[in-house]
Amino acid sequence: MTEYYTLITGSSSGIGRALAIECAKQKMNVLLVALSGTKLKELSDYLQKTYNVITDYYFIDLTHENAPHEIFEWTKKNRYNIDILINNAGISCEGPFEKFDSSFYENIMRLNMVALVLLSRLFIPELLKQPKSYILNMGSIASYFPMPYKAVYSSSKIFVYSFSRALREELKGTSVQVSIVCPGPVVTNIHTAQSAQDKGKLSRLMHMKASYVAEYTMERMLKGKIIIRPGFLSKVVYYAEKFIPQSIKQKLVTKFFYNE
Repeated sequence: MTEYYTLITGSSSGIGRALAIECAKQKMNVLLVALSGTKLKELSDYLQKTYNVITDYYFIDLTHENAPHEIFEWTKKNRYNIDILINNAGISCEGPFEKFDSSFYENIMRLNMVALVLLSRLFIPELLKQPKSYILNMGSIASYFPMPYKAVYSSSKIFVYSFSRALREELKGTSVQVSIVCPGPVVTNIHTAQSAQDKGKLSRLMHMKASYVAEYTMERMLKGKIIIRPGFLSKVVYYAEKFIPQSIKQKLVTKFFYNE
């Protein structure tokens, strides 16, 4: 009997970790990919023992040029049959554009866009061999329109949104289904929790648990949804984007994300 695997990048914490747990709950074998020094082995052991699934892990920095190829070769060497590719890894940032140096922005673009595209390209021929397979790309409510003070991050997520929808259309009629998930704010670590506290009551109410996002996302991905919008804010922003003038949207986003 052929064993199939779900490959998840950025799976050591936050939404990625929650997705790994949700997949294991659904009896999917899981391959974990994240930076060295993260607790991938502990998570791998936990998933095996708790959910009785097969797991493995690979430490790598996806901002490195050859990282997607290394991951692909690792799966081929171990004869892992991938039927779900989850491009979750990403970097966010918030603040004036000049706050961060050029190397930081280069890493955002490499991780949020380049690695995602290359992994998709490398694995699609393998995914096409499976009777049913999926690519899930991590977007954001930032995928819907440009966001001041999150200029590079939101632009990268707009790219992911456009790429995912275009690729979905190209692969129509094949065994590969492409989806993008666009969550609103999510509590992924102590920093996002503190940020939610600092921005006030509304921000705290809008922040979701990573476990909820993971459960909601996997359910809808498996049902074939192209755009997955966990949480009230993601739905509101998605539809508001179609009717509210750009100038007003920019002012609202600026007020929400940056107050001096």
